[in-house]
Amino acid sequence: RGKTVQLLAYLLRRRELAVKPKRGDTAKHSLVVAPLSLVFNWIAEAKRFAPSIPTVDFTGPARWKRLEAAEPGSLLVTTYGALRRDALKLKDIELDVAILDEAQAIKTRGSQTAKAARVLNARRRVALTGTPIENHLGELWSQLEFLNPGMLGAASAFERVGAPRNKEDLIDEGRELLARALRPFLLRRKKADVLDDLPPKTEQI
Repeated sequence: RGKTVQLLAYLLRRRELAVKPKRGDTAKHSLVVAPLSLVFNWIAEAKRFAPSIPTVDFTGPARWKRLEAAEPGSLLVTTYGALRRDALKLKDIELDVAILDEAQAIKTRGSQTAKAARVLNARRRVALTGTPIENHLGELWSQLEFLNPGMLGAASAFERVGAPRNKEDLIDEGRELLARALRPFLLRRKKADVLDDLPPKTEQI
C-alpha cells in the first residue's frame, strides 16, 4: 500500500497545483498501468484515499466507451496487456502522469510492452518496482529509458559500462560511475526501514 498511497498523494498535489485550463481545453488524464491482479486494488485505494480524483477502470471491451464518458482529469487504470493492444491509440492522448506499477514488466527493452510504454505521451512519468534489476543491468536501462528518454544513451553503451572486465572484477569503475549517476533517480527502502522487528537475513549454503 505504501507506494500506491504515495502516488495518489502526488496526483492530488498535481491537481492542486495545476493551472486552470485555457478556454476550450480540458484537464489531462493520468494513466496507471499495472498487472491485472492489481487493477482492483488501485481503484479501491484511489476511491479510499483520493476520492476527489475520478477513477476509470480502463480494462475490458468497454474501456474506450468508459474513457469517452470520463470526467476531465480522471485516473485511468489499465493492464499491460491493454497497453500493448492500445499503444497506437494511447500515444495520441496527452497524459498528465503515466505510472507503471511493477515496472519490471518492461525490463526487456525490445518487448512489445516496453515499446508501448515508451511511446506514451505524458508530462510526468513514474516507475514503481521493488525489483528494478532481476538478471542484468540492461533491465534497468529499459525502465530508465521510459522515465527519461536518452539519459543513459544507447542500450549497448550502457551495457558496456556496466559489464565487468572479467569474472573476478564484478564491481568495476564503470559500475561505480553508473551507481552515482543513477542514485538521484532511485528511492530504495530497506527492510530495516519498513519493519524494525524483522530478523536479519540469513544465508545457508
